[in-house]
Amino acid sequence: MLYDIVVNNGTIIEPKREVQTVGNIGIKDGKIAVVCREKLQGKEMIDARNKIVCPGFIDIHSHLNFPLYPVWLSAKQGITTCLSGNCGMTPEMPIKAYLESMEEKGYPINFATLVGHSWTLREMAGIRDPHAAASPSQIEEMTKIAERALEEGAFGISLGLEYAPGAAPEEYMPLAELASKFDKLVAIHIRTDALDFARGLKEAISISEQTGARVQISHLAYQFGVHPEVTQMALCMIDNAAKKNLPVLCDSGIYEAFATFVKSAVFDDGWHERYGCQISDLMISTGKYAGQRATPEMIEDIKKYEEETVGTAFVGVIPDLALAIKQPYTMISTDAGLSEKPGNGHPQDAGTFPRVFQRLVREQGALSVMEAVKKSSYMPAKQMGISDTKGWIGTGADADLVVLDIKKVKDNADYVGIGRPDASPSGIEYVIVNGVTIVSEEKAIEDRLPGKILRQKNKVWTL
Repeated sequence: MLYDIVVNNGTIIEPKREVQTVGNIGIKDGKIAVVCREKLQGKEMIDARNKIVCPGFIDIHSHLNFPLYPVWLSAKQGITTCLSGNCGMTPEMPIKAYLESMEEKGYPINFATLVGHSWTLREMAGIRDPHAAASPSQIEEMTKIAERALEEGAFGISLGLEYAPGAAPEEYMPLAELASKFDKLVAIHIRTDALDFARGLKEAISISEQTGARVQISHLAYQFGVHPEVTQMALCMIDNAAKKNLPVLCDSGIYEAFATFVKSAVFDDGWHERYGCQISDLMISTGKYAGQRATPEMIEDIKKYEEETVGTAFVGVIPDLALAIKQPYTMISTDAGLSEKPGNGHPQDAGTFPRVFQRLVREQGALSVMEAVKKSSYMPAKQMGISDTKGWIGTGADADLVVLDIKKVKDNADYVGIGRPDASPSGIEYVIVNGVTIVSEEKAIEDRLPGKILRQKNKVWTL
């Protein structure tokens, strides 16, 4: 048989069965047709000798949408599928029309979305003040909109409780119950962080306890600030949830600084005291102040006139990143997509997954190659409910693959004002999406848009 693509001689990392071996992969019609040691011939031949061949990375926490600039940054770091709509922000509504428009335009990678509560649903219900509580009629309206979004293919509900301090349990629990009914995901950016972490983490875990929902704690390493003991206490709480067999998992990035909108409630007065840092520890990453350290006057001006400006807060503890990520319940995520043009944003958009393999695998030995691949592919595939065809390597699996050189893989991106946040990584040599090569020899082929727009059907949960 003449295959569409053949990947020869690679060190295959298969996370579903935890198999590491050497072999050849034949791809036909968007699927993996064979994995063997027989010589294969293809229209496109990739020699992966001494290279790792693994499932494409599945970014379980992103904010990707349009334009395609940040999407191609994701593709070049090995991401073949993303889950957008996190932190309570849905890219566009209604879901049905949005997903159909994406299919018409074309997309480089596979795309799925959650329906967001704390920005999107609240705004659609007429709530403009993040500190305001929803009325019974607004709660009913949000629940109806969310149910329709789930019917139209959304993969679950996202709560950004830190962005909506006024949201009480009476407001979000009907949404969690709705997701639980269909065994769909509830992704939660918790309400409190830094020294006040325990209240928000307890609230998130209780959602799973009360509804049975599959809960995902968002960007674990970013939530706990500059206090090392806080991360350890948070992990203890999550460990206890795991011991109760609660379906609670986490996602985490691997940078010491997080990025979000300066106008958000995260940066309400006193935020820096909560983290034990200075206002100048906030770097403005987009807009007219990009690359400058924040001042009170600058923040006030941005909140009045620059709605979409993103800031990067340097509040994390670098050693705690490995501690958070190596836990058996933690997956890798980027939180990417908030920057829309070259030269601004956060390096996570370009370098998260390469940084994991560079720092935690090659340099620190905190993760094995198999562990890093599993946290980047099969675990998020299971969490999303797409592991029947994605997140593993074998006959019948979707041909979403990454070929990387573990000796060379390197994150070259850096923060605005320090380096280039959109610098392409080294060592991610080939990326294949649905049987189409979109990155070849580390270069993106931007006229290829083989990504599929994913929808998840509603299926009532039964034991």
